[in-house]
Amino acid sequence: MSDTYAILGFFDTPSAPVVLYESDSFSDCERWQDGYTRQGDWGGYEALALYEIGPHQRAETIAREDSPIVIWDNP
Repeated sequence: MSDTYAILGFFDTPSAPVVLYESDSFSDCERWQDGYTRQGDWGGYEALALYEIGPHQRAETIAREDSPIVIWDNP
């Protein structure tokens, strides 16, 4: 089983991040992020982060286990 990718949304509170998008393609994730934030509406998130999810990892807990590949901060 190959790795997948997930974009998580982070609020400015200590609440757990929210899984917004998952894909088996890094490029798909970048396109999704670009479309999601294009109009300046970040859905209330302060930042979005892209994580690589290994075969034995879960997107819901990856933020506690690993560092993101890319972080996009809400301007």
